Amino acid sequence: MSLIDDAIVKIQTHALLVTYDDAGKNTIRSAPNYPVESASVLPLAITYIGDGECLRDNSTDVRLLYTIFTDIHVDPKIMKSAFSQINNIIPDLERRLAGDPTLTETVDTIRFPITHDEPSGALWNDITTLMVRFRIPIKIKTTPTN
Repeated sequence: MSLIDDAIVKIQTHALLVTYDDAGKNTIRSAPNYPVESASVLPLAITYIGDGECLRDNSTDVRLLYTIFTDIHVDPKIMKSAFSQINNIIPDLERRLAGDPTLTETVDTIRFPITHDEPSGALWNDITTLMVRFRIPIKIKTTPTN
C-alpha cells in the first residue's frame, strides 16, 4: 500500500469503531463495493483523499499536505433517530482521531482542526441518506523519487 493508503485505512478503521446509539452497541459499516439497493446497509462510512498539495522544501524533503474526507451516511427516514445518530457520531469520531494524532504512525500528524460539514441530504446510488463529511487534514514528510 502507498503512504496515503495506510492513513486512509486507519481513518476508516476509526470511523468503523464509532458508535451511533446511546447504548454504545451499534457500529458503522464500511461502504460496500457494490451499489446499494436499500437503506438497510446504513449507517456506512467511506474515506478518501479530498484535496491537498505537495510542497518541496528542498532537494531531499517533500511535505504532502492532504485533506482526507470521511463521509458517514445514516438513514434519514426517522429524522429524530437520524440526528440522534449524527449527534453521537460527530464527537465520537473526532475524539478517536484526536487520541491518535499520527494515525498509528502512518502520518507525521493530523493538522488540527478536524472539521465536519453540516449534515445534509445525499444520494448513495438511488438511496437518500443524511450525510456528514469530516475533513481531516494530514501531513506526511517524505523524500522525492525519480
